[in-house]
Amino acid sequence: MGNKKYSKTVVRALIVIIALFQFSCKSFYELGVEKAKPISDNRLYNGLIDSSLNYKSIYVKRFSASFSVDGISKSFKGSIKIEKDSIIWIDITASVGIPVARLLITPDSVKMIDRIKKTYFIDNFEFLSDKLNMDLDFYSFQSILTNSIFRVDNEEKEKAFIRSFDGKIIDNKYVFISDKARKIDRKLKKDKLEKLNRFNYQRVDIDPSLMRITDILVKEFDAARDITIKYRDFTVFESRKFPQRLAFEVKDPKHLLSCNIKFNKVTFSEDLRFSFTIPDKYDRIYP
Repeated sequence: MGNKKYSKTVVRALIVIIALFQFSCKSFYELGVEKAKPISDNRLYNGLIDSSLNYKSIYVKRFSASFSVDGISKSFKGSIKIEKDSIIWIDITASVGIPVARLLITPDSVKMIDRIKKTYFIDNFEFLSDKLNMDLDFYSFQSILTNSIFRVDNEEKEKAFIRSFDGKIIDNKYVFISDKARKIDRKLKKDKLEKLNRFNYQRVDIDPSLMRITDILVKEFDAARDITIKYRDFTVFESRKFPQRLAFEVKDPKHLLSCNIKFNKVTFSEDLRFSFTIPDKYDRIYP
C-alpha cells in the first residue's frame, strides 16, 4: 500500500511539474489559421485600429538584436522606452554586458552618447533616417517599433488612409495596397521606369484572426529602394498581443541593411524615467 501511495504522489507531482512547465513556456499565435472574409475598406481599417496597441508608454525591458550593413554584422542587446508621440529612449549594451551607447529620440532631434569612445552628438531626426536609409519621421519609426500602421508617402499624409489605400484579400490575408498601384503596374508593364520617380508603393498585410500587421513592403522608385518589415511570434505581454520578433531590410543599388530584433520582456503604460546625462568629460562630435 505504501508503495502505491508513493507512486501516485510521484505521478501527481510530475503532472503538476509538466503543467507548470507548459504554462511557463511562452506560446505564439499561429498566423494564417483564419480565412479572410470580404469586408469594406472602412471596416478593415477600423478593425485594424481597434486591435492596435492602446498604450501611454511601452517599456521593452530586454531585447536582443543583430544588425548588418553591407555585410558587416554586429550583435547587441539592451532596452527601449517609448512615451507615445514624444520620446524614444534606447539603451544598448554589448553581448557581454558592457554599456555601449544610449539614444534619446524626439520628433525633431536625436541625441546619442557613445560610452566606448566617450563622445556624444546632437542632431535632427534626419540623422537617424539617413543611417537607416529610410525616409522616415519620428512617428513612422515609432509605428515600426510598435506594430502600428503608417505610410511613407509624405504628400498623402493629410489624406484619409482609406482614400490612399485599397483593401484586398490576397492569399487569405487582408491587404492594404497604395491606391496608385494600378498606375505603377501599367508603367512597369510598359517599361516606363523613368515615370515612376514620383510614386511610392506600399503594401500592408494583416492577419485575419489577430487583425494585426504581419508584413509591410515599401518600394521607393525615386531612390530605387525596397523596404520590407516583418512581425512574427505574436504572443501576450500584459494581456496585449504583441510580436516578439521584428525584422526589417532596406535595399538599394548601393547598400543592404538588415536588422532582427527579439523583444524578451515588454510592459505597458508605466510611469517611465528617461535618464540621459552627458558626462562632462565627453567630447561633442558633429556627424
